[in-house]
Amino acid sequence: MKIIGISGSPRAKGNTEMLVQKALKAASEMGAKTEFIPLSGKKIKPCNGCGTCRTENSKGICAIKDDDLPRIYEAMKGADGIIVGSPVYFLSVTAQLKALFDRSVILRYSKGIPVDRPGVPGGPEFLLKNKVGGAIAVGGGRDGGQLFTVNSILQWMLMQSMIVVGNDYGMGGSAKAGTKGDAINDEIGLAMAKYVGLRVAEVAGKIIE
Repeated sequence: MKIIGISGSPRAKGNTEMLVQKALKAASEMGAKTEFIPLSGKKIKPCNGCGTCRTENSKGICAIKDDDLPRIYEAMKGADGIIVGSPVYFLSVTAQLKALFDRSVILRYSKGIPVDRPGVPGGPEFLLKNKVGGAIAVGGGRDGGQLFTVNSILQWMLMQSMIVVGNDYGMGGSAKAGTKGDAINDEIGLAMAKYVGLRVAEVAGKIIE
């Protein structure tokens, strides 16, 4: 069982990275192999809406090739579970994570024109289908937009036909951290992140049994 954790924060070694790694540690204690992927320091270009991914010409490869997303998508395709964390930026995910979400349309459309779904351009492949997903968000206050951010992450997962899980607390991990490193003081947030990892590993393990 392989579970990857993606931190959508542009800041290295910050609160989001800490919480995603907390979730991965919990997953590893359930027997999962884990990989941590921070978006900090990565080159991630936004989707330019060229539409190539929705045609047979794409062959499942995004037209934007000179950045770090292709390697990240390969890791996602090879995982059984995916944990995504983000700090709250204007009640949603970061620009870096949103670019990853937008460009991940290539993981849906990589077959060309479908014969069984008339009118659907590109031919859905859904390369993340049935992978287990969990979400974590970090805000400056206890009610600092984390629920909106978690919801954005889970909506993306549902659009990829993934299986989303909560964390035995709610829809996902929700931590409070006003300054860098402050999440270490949030006992509730740390527990929430831990249980995201446990639930993703638990469900992924049942699926691949």
